[in-house]
Amino acid sequence: MELQSNYSHWSFEKLVERVTLLERRLKQQTEKSATSPLALLEPRLTTTADVNGSREKRALKFAYLGQRYNGLEFHANNATPYPTIEEEMWKALQKAKLIFPTPNPSLQEREPNWEGCDYSKSGRTDKGVSAFGQVIGIRVRSNRPLVSPEQRMKENTSSVNDVKEDHDTSNNKTYSLDLTTFHPIKDEIPYPQILNRLLPPEIRVLAWCPFPPADFSARFSCGERCYKYFFTQPAFAPTVGSIGALDKKSSRSRQREGWLNVEAMQQAASKLEGLHDFRNFCKVDPCKQIDNFERRINKADIIEVKPDEEGPAGYLNLPNFQQYYPFLDQTPEESRGREHAHDVLPPAVQSNPKLYAFRVHGSAFLWHQVRHMVAILFLIGQGLEEPSLVDELLDIERNPQKPTYDMADAAPLVLEDCRFPDADLQWIYLCDYMGNEGGITKAGGKGDGKHGLGGAVDALWKVWHKHKIDETLAGSLLDLVVRRHTTESLAKEPLNAARRDQSQKVYLGGDAPRLAGKYIPVLERPRMELVEAVNAKYLQRKGLQPPDRASKRGSFAKTLAE
Repeated sequence: MELQSNYSHWSFEKLVERVTLLERRLKQQTEKSATSPLALLEPRLTTTADVNGSREKRALKFAYLGQRYNGLEFHANNATPYPTIEEEMWKALQKAKLIFPTPNPSLQEREPNWEGCDYSKSGRTDKGVSAFGQVIGIRVRSNRPLVSPEQRMKENTSSVNDVKEDHDTSNNKTYSLDLTTFHPIKDEIPYPQILNRLLPPEIRVLAWCPFPPADFSARFSCGERCYKYFFTQPAFAPTVGSIGALDKKSSRSRQREGWLNVEAMQQAASKLEGLHDFRNFCKVDPCKQIDNFERRINKADIIEVKPDEEGPAGYLNLPNFQQYYPFLDQTPEESRGREHAHDVLPPAVQSNPKLYAFRVHGSAFLWHQVRHMVAILFLIGQGLEEPSLVDELLDIERNPQKPTYDMADAAPLVLEDCRFPDADLQWIYLCDYMGNEGGITKAGGKGDGKHGLGGAVDALWKVWHKHKIDETLAGSLLDLVVRRHTTESLAKEPLNAARRDQSQKVYLGGDAPRLAGKYIPVLERPRMELVEAVNAKYLQRKGLQPPDRASKRGSFAKTLAE
């Protein structure tokens, strides 16, 4: 290609000719790059048959970091400062031509429309809350072939075991699937890879299920939802000197302000397990007219998050991710027995501050229930309340009205998993593929959607690395400021030792404690209205009649009892 460094002497006609040539070459290069391996993942609908093809019910499992989003659920005619997870997922599904919603005149053109998509979701996370195992059910475009009834009759001459029949209710067509020519997983659209190319880096599709039950609902088929709420120990910067010691009248008088009594929190958390009425641990939503607040908690405890395979980025301790790779001529047993320093991963060292998590599993949860439970546990961990407070709040006869108290912050909360024990879902995760024998095997490499260029690991590593560097810089600066004095000066009382703050610090999961003035015990605070009164006032304000829920209440109570 001829290079020109000076166009000052070119005529106008030659300049136009040159620009036209360069534009044509740029267009050719763009079209050529569109055939790259990554670009091949993008679906291109060139015929009417592609749009009118098979549409199948699928289940998708995905994860997201929710701090930059206004929760999972989108609400029409409700402008929010941040987008919702559903908006981002809907835009990706639309751009990939995977869904074809029925037009809804009440919605704007770019507002999420799930009409005709058989859409359902497992859990509704609020603003700032993350999820590692969110599940949706949705009818999407499929590569499975549609066959006319005449062709299907001809195919019936083959073995019945080789043909699987089904009915696609979305476009009212019958197809016949010959498993000898079409594999339901290898030949299907790679849903996670396609969507992950279109979604923001904080949202990643992890797996898809090719054969959910016909009556599958991500909401009602979900048997257990698992949450974690992370917190540090100490919870906030400890108060230096004698003014940081708790009240000597307390049984825990020697504990310094800022640290949590994890043992007391564990004792209180265990009281939440079982079937209880949690009206004092939630926020009442009168528009839903809920009158049954009984929920079953299968597990509630406090666990330490250690820097091993279970901790943040702990996968780096696995053999295939260590700094030095074993010699190729060694067996795994020989490799593990080597005494060379570079073949042995140094043990992880746990240093303060430690990281803990409140872990809770249950069949269903009320609005803000987990964050209310965590708030009470923090009050107990700070020594402001006793573990017996949980018993009092669960006793609805003695405390039918909820005391006023703030719930915990949203950012440390994550919906860790949604489990479907009765649905028997077969998840196809990133990096899974079907082997020659038809079984699912694991493999890694470029282009598998998990590792390599464009993979989920690379995208999430960038997100993690940025926050890790921020954490390191902030922690190093904090340590520098504290250690600027000598050891002797650190041991001295601060100048304001005699002036203890009158305002009580209350930790609720945020970056810093809140100043609450003189602390008032929870059971001595003003009470909210009875749930029945809140629901009745809403119906009166809206001019509605109370719904008949006798039959529904009975079936729901039976389900909880089982």
